[in-house]
Amino acid sequence: MSLINRYIRREILSTFAAVLLVLISILLVQRLAFYLNQVINGTLSQSAVISLLGLQVVRFITELLPLSFLLASILAFGRLYKDSEMTAFYALGMPVKRLYRILLQIGIPLSFLILILNFWIVPEIAQIQEVVLKKAREEAQLTILKPGVFQEFARGKQTIYVQSINAEDGTLNKIFIKTNEANGHHTITIAEKGTQQINEDNTRFVILEEGSRTTTNADFSEVLFFDSLRIRLDTESSDAWPKAIAWSAHDVITGTTVDEKRELQRRLSGPISIYLLILLIPALSHSRPREGRFNKLIVGVIFYVFYFNFLGIGLSWIKSGKINPDLGIWWIQLIMFIFAYIVYRRYNRSL
Repeated sequence: MSLINRYIRREILSTFAAVLLVLISILLVQRLAFYLNQVINGTLSQSAVISLLGLQVVRFITELLPLSFLLASILAFGRLYKDSEMTAFYALGMPVKRLYRILLQIGIPLSFLILILNFWIVPEIAQIQEVVLKKAREEAQLTILKPGVFQEFARGKQTIYVQSINAEDGTLNKIFIKTNEANGHHTITIAEKGTQQINEDNTRFVILEEGSRTTTNADFSEVLFFDSLRIRLDTESSDAWPKAIAWSAHDVITGTTVDEKRELQRRLSGPISIYLLILLIPALSHSRPREGRFNKLIVGVIFYVFYFNFLGIGLSWIKSGKINPDLGIWWIQLIMFIFAYIVYRRYNRSL
C-alpha cells in the first residue's frame, strides 16, 4: 500500500506544480500589462517593473495555493479513474479513507505554508514593495512630462502640453495647461517656460513663468497675466497592495480594531480552506466509466469561486459594520464545513 500512496502523491504533486505554474504565468502576464500601462502613462519607472513582478510572485503563490491544490487533486484523481487505476487500487483492498489520508499528507504542510506566508513572509514582501513603488514613482516623476504630446492627468481633470524640455536643466518651454474645475469653470494657462518641483510627500508642482491664465464659463471670461505661477499637477497613484497586508503578525493577532480582526480572519481563511477542500475532493473527483474527466472539475471551480466570493462578501460586511467583527466570517466557514461534511458522508455511504 505504501507504493500506491507514493504513486498517488506523486501524481497529485506533479499536477499541482503544473497547475500552479500556469496560473502564476497568467496572473504575471496580466500584472505586467498593468505595470507597462503605468510606465506608458509616466507614473512608474521602467526599471522597477521586473522587481515589482518578482515581489508579486509571492503574493500570487499564496492566493493560488488552495485553488491549485483543488484543481490538481481533481485532475489527478480524474486521470486515475479514467484509466481504471483507481478501480484496480480498490480491488487490491485500498479503503476510500486512504484517499483522505493522502490528501492530508499534502494538505497539512500546505496549510502551514500558507499560514507562514500570510502572517510573516507576505507582510515583509509588502513593505519592500511599498519602498520599491515609492522609489519607482519618484523616478517616474522626473520623466512624466513628454515634449510634443498632449497628456491627461487625474482622469482628464488636467491636460498638459509642453513643446520642448531642456535636456540639461529640465526647463519646460512653451507650456499649455487646461484645467477642468469642480465648479464647471475651464482654465487655460499658457507660459513661455517653467520648471517642475516635487515635494517630500511626492506631490508635483509646475512653476510657470511669463504667461497668462484664462478662466471661462457660460457667463464671463477672465484673463490674468503673471510673472510666476505655481500649479499643482494632480497625478494618480494607487498602491497595488492593501495597507493591511503589510501589518505584522503580532499586530494582527493581538489587534482589537475592526480592521485588525478582519485582516486576521482573512489570513486564516487560506489555511482553513485547505481542510474544507480535502473533505470535498474525493467526491468531486470521483467519476464513473466513460464519464468525462473534466465534468467534476467545472463543479469544483464553481464551488471554489462561490466559497471565496462568499468570504469576500463577509469581509466587506465586516468593514462596512454590517457584521460584528467577532462573528466575522466564522459563520461562513461553519456553513461551508457543514456542507463539506454532508458531501463527505454521502460520498462514503455511496461506495
